[in-house]
Amino acid sequence: ASVYGVLPDGRLTYTAIDAASGKRTHGAVVSTATLGFTPKAMATLNFNTILVTRADSGGMLYRVDVRTNNESLIFEPPVYLGKGYTHELLAYDGKSHLFGIANGTLLRYTITVAKPKLSNITGGTTIGTGFTLKTLTATGPDWILGTTTGGQLLSYRISGAGSWKRYQLRDTTWQNFDHLLSPGGGVYYGHHRENSLHRYFDSDPYDGQGGDLTGQGTVDTSGWSQSLLSAQPATVTS
Repeated sequence: ASVYGVLPDGRLTYTAIDAASGKRTHGAVVSTATLGFTPKAMATLNFNTILVTRADSGGMLYRVDVRTNNESLIFEPPVYLGKGYTHELLAYDGKSHLFGIANGTLLRYTITVAKPKLSNITGGTTIGTGFTLKTLTATGPDWILGTTTGGQLLSYRISGAGSWKRYQLRDTTWQNFDHLLSPGGGVYYGHHRENSLHRYFDSDPYDGQGGDLTGQGTVDTSGWSQSLLSAQPATVTS
C-alpha cells in the first residue's frame, strides 16, 4: 500500500505498508520542499501524481508530480489546473473517476490521462446531495467509502447522475477517524485524530455487508501527524 500525505507545514510524505502484515516497509519519507500553500483536499492518481486543492482560494486545483519517493521525496512545483474545485473531500477510484464532496453534494469527474491538464478532467456530474461524510476514499471503480461524524461507516456503489446504492457497514464507533483511505483489495486504513493508523480488512468490499469486515490492529500507535492522507488506488489487489 502506497500512502501519500501532507504535513501541517506543507511538506509531503510517502509511506509504503505491507497490507498483509500491517508493517511499514518504507518511510515515512518527508520532502524538504513545501507545497507553498495550505491544502484542503487531496487524491492520489498514481505512483507519481497527486491532485491537491488549495484552501481559501475559490477551489484552486493543482497537480503535484513526484520525481522520487525512495531515499528522499522530491516533487516538481505544483501545476495550477483551474478553479471551482471547492470540495472538502476528494478520492480517485483508480480507473477513471475522481469523486469530490462539496457542501454535501457528490460530484464525479472523468480523468483520461495519467497526468491530467484541466482539459483532461471532464464531466463534473452531480451524483446526488445529502452526502454529509466526514471522510472519503474509493475502494474500487465507482465504489466509495466514508464515515460520518456519528460514527457510521458507509459504502456506496455509484452508477451515475442520481443513481447510487448506499450500504451501512457499521452503525457506530468510526467517529474518531479523521481520514479514511484504501489502496484496494478490501484493505482500509483509518487515521485516528490522536495520530495512530488503524487497519481493517473487508473480504468482499463490494457485497454491501459489514459482517466480513474485521479489525487488523494498528500500523503505528503514533507518529502519523499528517493533516491529509491519500492512498494510491489499486496498489493492493485481492
